[in-house]
Amino acid sequence: MRGVLTNKLERLSDQWFSLVLLSPTAFLLICFALFPIGYSLYMSFHNVILSRPGPYAFIGLRNYLNIIRDPVFVNSLWKTAYFSTVLLIGSTSLGLAVALLLNKSFIGRSIVMSCLLIPWAIPKVVNGLIWKWIFDGNYGIFNALLLKLGIIDAYKFWFAESPVIGILLIAIASIWKNTPFVVLLFLAALQTIPRTLYEAAEVDGANGWQRFIHVTVPCLRSALTIILILQTTWAIKLFDLIQVLTQGGPGDKTMVAYYYIYRQAFDYLNIGYASAGAYLVSLLITLLAVVYYKFLKGSERR
Repeated sequence: MRGVLTNKLERLSDQWFSLVLLSPTAFLLICFALFPIGYSLYMSFHNVILSRPGPYAFIGLRNYLNIIRDPVFVNSLWKTAYFSTVLLIGSTSLGLAVALLLNKSFIGRSIVMSCLLIPWAIPKVVNGLIWKWIFDGNYGIFNALLLKLGIIDAYKFWFAESPVIGILLIAIASIWKNTPFVVLLFLAALQTIPRTLYEAAEVDGANGWQRFIHVTVPCLRSALTIILILQTTWAIKLFDLIQVLTQGGPGDKTMVAYYYIYRQAFDYLNIGYASAGAYLVSLLITLLAVVYYKFLKGSERR
């Protein structure tokens, strides 16, 4: 009995010791994560406009109702959806193709892999400046290349042409930046696939395409889930490229959801309204993550 009691006391002391060690991290998490989340949620239910003196009135769901009726915000959601779709399709397909290539042994493979990391290592603001110069309407190499090919007859300010073209160009810059990350995840997943699965499929008479569909793709579902969730989150939270390239303009042609929320919060100081928009976008991200997970895991079970 004494031995059992001693063991229980030792386990209890270990638990308290663990709690003591974790308490600084827990305190920082509460201060810098949970408190801002809770306070911003509180502000989303109040008419918090910092250019006006407080106290700020409780208005319930009015901020949420107003922002979903705001045509600029609704249009920014459609532009965000368009950008996200182009980014997901472009970076995922290109990343998978490059990963399949790098999964083979060839001369200079290590050099290619090292060069591949350069776009990912470049800071986001620097990446935006690079593409701003490329797409510049006065001296950008993009215009020069199209002019040499005879596609255009004069330099153009592409971001002023239409929202479709402007968002597409921003998506191209983002694909260049994010594709190395996709490649690394796919390559890591490819290298965990047992060679015996390909050999068994080859013995059964499967050609290269059939081996890819029935062996490679099912083994990449976990990596694909992570890629889709992270890429969608980054796409919806797009800010840095918009800030550097267009600042949402001309007008609101390239205004995406997060940049619109930023403008409401820091240009117009409408914090309650911006908080409501941020929570709506966060809810959208969560729903998409659940859909990705359920769809891909359901396909895996089938």
